[in-house]
Amino acid sequence: MASALLLMMSAGQAFAGQTVDPPVPTVEGAQLSARPGERLTFTVASYLVGMNGYQVASEIFVQHGTLRMNDSAITAVATVACDTAPGVYPVEMTGPGGPTEGVKGNTWVTVKVADIGEAERRACPGKVSALPPEQLEERWPASASWPQSPWDVRTFRPGERRTLESSDAQIGHGDTLTSPGFTDRAVMHGAKGMTATATIRCDAEPGLYEVRWVGDDEVWARYRVTSAVPGCQDPTTGAAWRTTPWLLGGAVALAAVGTAGYVFLRRHRKTA
Repeated sequence: MASALLLMMSAGQAFAGQTVDPPVPTVEGAQLSARPGERLTFTVASYLVGMNGYQVASEIFVQHGTLRMNDSAITAVATVACDTAPGVYPVEMTGPGGPTEGVKGNTWVTVKVADIGEAERRACPGKVSALPPEQLEERWPASASWPQSPWDVRTFRPGERRTLESSDAQIGHGDTLTSPGFTDRAVMHGAKGMTATATIRCDAEPGLYEVRWVGDDEVWARYRVTSAVPGCQDPTTGAAWRTTPWLLGGAVALAAVGTAGYVFLRRHRKTA
């Protein structure tokens, strides 16, 4: 059964419209400075596309950060836990699956955590809870095939026909992809570089939609639908269908659930 993750459309649109200077890459072996409750950003060059999905891990983080494509760079964010004692801590970069018990990556950089007073430590949990939610959507160049990852969110109009491409060895010729925003199932064709085509339904409501691979319960891709253009017509049936889309909204709700999960994970590590 498809799950409804909530992600506010307005938050995604604001993210897509940001214009910022390219972030400075994080130099291997560097030592960063931070205070408990502070969020750090780690950056690698955008041409290192193979590192997208890798995780940045340290015992001081509330949750490990995930490297995500952000146009001019691949970035990850991680927050220093409020109960972190002063000292210097290693930060490791691990594979896309994340840290595995008993298996660690190499130290990438270190973080020197400052000593803070009691008043600042008491105020730290409120500071962390006020941080904006981590941006899960990735921004890939328009020239890149879609999807590059499950969070490679592109924007389509109702009635638009799109090509989905995959080099995933698990997906074979004839496998199907489904989404409530499609007029029909998309069928994969090809050998190594498989493709499928899908048309966005004319009555698809604006919002964020999931694409699922039949046979796997994981979300395979996501896309955003904008308002329909006048005269949009279903190219297959000549009419619009009426069903409720799997809208993914509510970044605030997602952030609240995620924060609770981060705290649980942090406590679990300390008691393990």
